[in-house]
Amino acid sequence: MPRTRAQILEAAERGAAHLLSRTDADPALELGDAYLGRRVADVLTHLHGWHGLFEGWVAAMRNDESPAFPAEGYTWSTLADLNDSIYERFKELDYAAAREAFVGSHTAVVALVGTLEDELLIATDALDWLGNEALGDVAHECLGGHYEWAEGILDAAGAP
Repeated sequence: MPRTRAQILEAAERGAAHLLSRTDADPALELGDAYLGRRVADVLTHLHGWHGLFEGWVAAMRNDESPAFPAEGYTWSTLADLNDSIYERFKELDYAAAREAFVGSHTAVVALVGTLEDELLIATDALDWLGNEALGDVAHECLGGHYEWAEGILDAAGAP
């Protein structure tokens, strides 16, 4: 797993470019059972929603606050509910709007990660609210790692 800023950013940029080349190839693809009967646009807005969560965690951290992790009103055991709330928030967006939202939040999170020191990204004991997890691991999971998940959805749906 990428841990340093450079590794996280490289995986994120490579992953986003590849993912968008695939979603652009068939933006109207219905994902069926591969993703809860949802659309390609819904995959992009899911990623966009998680970008927003990451931005919120870092903003709280910079204000010396412990953010709700994963989100206010949710725990890791209610992750499906959190993901459903992200879907509900953005389900009306067409592909072009979903793509624009994804690209914008991807760009913002990449820039944000670019401001974080490797020491903070690598340390597994730097932030109490993360438990024993490193911020770099979380950053990767909200960027390149999550893009790999999205590619798996596209694969399962038979996308080009």
